[in-house]
Amino acid sequence: MSTIQKGFSLIELMIVVAVMAIVAAVALPAYNGYIQTSREGVLVNNVVTMEVFQEDFRLRTGNFLVAAANVAAITAAIDWAPQDDGGVTYVITDPGGGSYNVTATDAAGTTVCMTLPEKVRC
Repeated sequence: MSTIQKGFSLIELMIVVAVMAIVAAVALPAYNGYIQTSREGVLVNNVVTMEVFQEDFRLRTGNFLVAAANVAAITAAIDWAPQDDGGVTYVITDPGGGSYNVTATDAAGTTVCMTLPEKVRC
């Protein structure tokens, strides 16, 4: 009479671990790409929203707010604050020609630069 073995052999476990490692090697870069795209999307949304308040500031004063190095200065000058800024730094520069560049950098190092009001990447 033969005995019935319960459980997995070492080879079966090694195959499962190898398959899991291959799946993780494929999935992790894709996941990191999605996270990066999400971070950029939040920054682009905040920068484009800032444009509305910049236009309001221009209508009241005759020019865009430039050279503000942080969100506190922007908030004070144009009465706007991004939702959950998470340590984002905004820098507004004036390249001339009736437009301005906004560079937003978050705590993770993701940077987005847009030329407004054209809404194109720098």
